[in-house]
Amino acid sequence: MFDNRNTSKFAIALVVLISAVGIGAVGAAAQMDSPTLVDNETVTPTNETESVYVDATGVDDFNGSDPVNVTVTIEGLAEGESVGNGTTVDTDTISVSEGNVSSYDYALTDADRDYDELVVTAEVETDGDESLIDSVDWGSLVATAGGAGGGLGGVGGSTVVVALVVALAAIVAARGDDL
Repeated sequence: MFDNRNTSKFAIALVVLISAVGIGAVGAAAQMDSPTLVDNETVTPTNETESVYVDATGVDDFNGSDPVNVTVTIEGLAEGESVGNGTTVDTDTISVSEGNVSSYDYALTDADRDYDELVVTAEVETDGDESLIDSVDWGSLVATAGGAGGGLGGVGGSTVVVALVVALAAIVAARGDDL
């Protein structure tokens, strides 16, 4: 299938790229070692920003521990304000259980879009419970042109890259000797 030198080099590069994406995804699943799971991460709101989210996944075995409470806070910063000196836009607590994903989603209002930045923080309520959190994903959902849905911002956007790589690999495999 890959008897052409250029096609062989392309195939090797594709395998390296897929491996790198896979390794990056595995790194995101490492257990947390700090009570602060998301530490002052910023979202710059625009008229297209619909919401801010945090997804926390519990480890597969809690060893009999109760679900973990994670408090998520959104702080709005106007020009010149620093973290801790802004306005608390929203705060909520989600309960993360063994092997499950718990989600926080805050729908922005027009007033929220007036801030220069929105700062996202997520912390476990009980110190030590961070070891029961497998991974945390956060970001914003942004309206697409025409309003046909939302696009992922933040860490979750790598799914599109993986889909493109898989589609490209399928094309290369289907074309075989034509390349």
